[in-house]
Amino acid sequence: MDQSRRRILKFIAAAPLTLTFGFAGEALLRFAKPSMKPGGVFDAADRPTFEREVYFYPFDFPEPWTAIPFMFPMKVALFSPQKYEIRKIPGYIVALPNGTFAAYSRVCPARGCGYLNFIPNPMNYHCGCVPKSQHCCCASDVPNPVLVCPCDGSTFDLAHEGRIVQGPAPRPPYRFEVQHIGDKIAILDVEHGIV
Repeated sequence: MDQSRRRILKFIAAAPLTLTFGFAGEALLRFAKPSMKPGGVFDAADRPTFEREVYFYPFDFPEPWTAIPFMFPMKVALFSPQKYEIRKIPGYIVALPNGTFAAYSRVCPARGCGYLNFIPNPMNYHCGCVPKSQHCCCASDVPNPVLVCPCDGSTFDLAHEGRIVQGPAPRPPYRFEVQHIGDKIAILDVEHGIV
């Protein structure tokens, strides 16, 4: 009798702590996964998804290195009554000389201070700075088109998957997923981490 009484008292004493940690855990999960349904602890993480595809046609690119700016609509989960919002991610799609296409975000990965500019001939491009300056796109002697940040001069080589040619950028710009769907060129998704 004495043992069962102790168990009941322990259970009554532990119940408030258990409930407190349970409610705190639920709040933390809801913060991490705003659109989580009750009991959906093991559901996939809330990741931004595309709202709709962006399409182009081969005739939009009359020659290699043709670049077209676009806005990619991303659906981002929110902890609000609306449950999500649509954010427009600026990008460029570029026709590469080998007949394929690459698409990059126009947001500079260094500080996000400005949109990257497409420079078709960087050897003839003069940005108004002293050559060989650390933050100057004039110093790039790349023979093919590049993307250049107007704020810090970060320069990205489009012939080599956006590698950094110069500037303080820590990585290349985010890439979009490009696929051929029938006679269209579709931009379907963006690298994880952009939003």
